[in-house]
Amino acid sequence: MGNSGDEHRGPGDKTRDAAKDGARTVEHGADEASRSPWATGVARVGFAFVGLLHILIAWIAGQVALGGSSSNADESGAVGQIASAPGGPVILGAGTLCCAALALWMFFEFFAEWRRHGKPTKGLGPAGTGVAYAALAALFVTFALGNRKNSSQQSREITATLLAVPLGVVVLVIAGLVLLGAAGYFGYRGFTQSFLGKDAQPLPSVPSWVKIMGSVGYVAKGVALAVLGVLVLVATVRHDPQQQSGLDGALKGLAAQPFGGWLLGAVAIGLACYGVYSAARARYAHF
Repeated sequence: MGNSGDEHRGPGDKTRDAAKDGARTVEHGADEASRSPWATGVARVGFAFVGLLHILIAWIAGQVALGGSSSNADESGAVGQIASAPGGPVILGAGTLCCAALALWMFFEFFAEWRRHGKPTKGLGPAGTGVAYAALAALFVTFALGNRKNSSQQSREITATLLAVPLGVVVLVIAGLVLLGAAGYFGYRGFTQSFLGKDAQPLPSVPSWVKIMGSVGYVAKGVALAVLGVLVLVATVRHDPQQQSGLDGALKGLAAQPFGGWLLGAVAIGLACYGVYSAARARYAHF
């Protein structure tokens, strides 16, 4: 009569309940940590760094479009310019810290979305963004340590290695298709402005110029990723790693096409818009 339900529960049930309570506690702690003033402050500085990188890439790409630059029109070229600037090592250290913090924040968001919806696919957006920020942090570290090998060279080496091993072709084909999928994702979000209000993006109520910069920037990134994905697939089909030269090769490949200078110039303007938008997130990001 006075027996509670707990008296009929076995040790296994109590263990499962304890595990669920522990998971909820960890999730709550991670959510609070990711939205604490120090975490959001570092994330905002990180957005500014990412914006600076895209503006530098756009500047290099614009010079390539005009036929006046041999620098790498990609992240390594942009970080190289930062490294050679006065106070470069300090800036590289700050960039490493901020991009690593951004990556960690996005991974927290991935697990939070997974837990919230019960499906890991619901968190693929922040997970992919987290990987990109982690790669940027690693790039800052390599330059800070003096390893300034450009990404085009690294892309060729990785492609050559994969082409030489079993199933390497399959991995490259998947990578190329993933890049094309990401290109479509960026393009769709740019045209529909569906990026607003998600993953620490600004809310739809931000000034119109922020939304325009974001839309144009997302579409431009989609174009760059699409060309990069095609290059990966071409290098795989032709079994020629020289065809795969990363973002730098993708952008310079555009310049080599008919009216390529105009195309690359348009993409450069779009990437600059993305840089401005990312910098604007330092103020308007909604956590």
